[in-house]
Amino acid sequence: MGMAASQARYLGLTARKTNVEYEGQQINQQRTALANQSANTFNELLALQVPTAPSTQDYTTVQYSYTDGANTETITKMDALTGDPDYNYIVTHNHTADVYTGVETKKSNPQVSLSGTTYKVGGNTLKTYDATDDTLKAEYEQIVTDNPNSQFAKESAANIYYWTSGSDTYFTCKTDMDTCIASSTSTENQSKLNEYEAKSISKKIENTSKAFVEFDSSGRATSVKYEDSSSSYSLSTKTTTDENAYNDAMNQYNYNMQVYEKRIADINAKTEKIQQQDRTLELRLRQLDTEQNALQTEMDAVKKVIEKNIESTFKTFGS
Repeated sequence: MGMAASQARYLGLTARKTNVEYEGQQINQQRTALANQSANTFNELLALQVPTAPSTQDYTTVQYSYTDGANTETITKMDALTGDPDYNYIVTHNHTADVYTGVETKKSNPQVSLSGTTYKVGGNTLKTYDATDDTLKAEYEQIVTDNPNSQFAKESAANIYYWTSGSDTYFTCKTDMDTCIASSTSTENQSKLNEYEAKSISKKIENTSKAFVEFDSSGRATSVKYEDSSSSYSLSTKTTTDENAYNDAMNQYNYNMQVYEKRIADINAKTEKIQQQDRTLELRLRQLDTEQNALQTEMDAVKKVIEKNIESTFKTFGS
C-alpha cells in the first residue's frame, strides 16, 4: 500500500471511529434518559397505595337494652361524663309505646256535597259533633291538642262534623268542606279534604339523663342506674352489622382494586417497554464497541504501514 493510500485509509478509519464514538455517546445519553424514566415509573409504583378491604368490625355496633318492668328500653347513645362523682355517662334511651294521637290526613277525591244543611263526604252523611258524648269529646279534644294550628282547631264546636266508617270515626270542619265544594263544579275534581281521627299510634319515647354505667373486663357495659331511679338495670347486648354500609364499602373496595391493578399493569407495561428499548440500545452499544475495537486494530495496522513507509523513505534519502 502506497504512502498516500495508507494515509487516506487512516483518515477514513479515524473519521469512522469518531462517528462510532459519537453514536456511542448518543446511545449512552438515551440510556440515561431511559434510566430516568424507569426511576420515575418505580417511584409511581412506590406511591401507589394498596386498597384495604373493609372489615365487618368497622360496621358492627353493640346495642344495649334492658327491661324496667314496664318497657324494653334501648340505649341509643352514651356520652362520657366527667367531673361528677356519682355518674359517669349521659345516656339516651327509648322505648316504643302506643300513644293516643290526633292525626290529620288529606283525603283525595273527597266528593263533598251539601244539600240544605246536610253535608256528605264520599257518600257518608255527616253528623254534627256532640260535645256531650264522652267518646266523641275525647277524640275531638285530642285532635285539637295535636293539631293546634289547623282550621279544625280554630273552628267553633258547632261547625265540627263527623262520620263513621267501620269502627273508625272521622272528623272535619265546615270551612274545610266548603273549600272543597268551592274548588270545583264537580265533586270528582275537588281539592283534598282535611280529615282527622284520634287513634293509638306506636311511637318511640326517648329520654336522656345522667347515669352510672358499669363495665366488665372486656369493656362491655353490664348495668345502668339513672339519677332519677333507685334501681340498677342489667344490660343485654345485641351485635348488629350495617350490611348496606358494609356492602357499599366492599363495592368501593372492589372498584379501587380494579383501578389499582390497572395502574400496576400500566406501570409494568411501561417498564417493560423501557427495558426493551434499553436492551436494544445496549446491543447496539456492544456492536459499536466491537466495531470500535476492529477500527482501532485496523488503524494500528495502517499506522505501522505508514511508519514503515516513512522509515523506508528516510532510508532511501539517507543512502
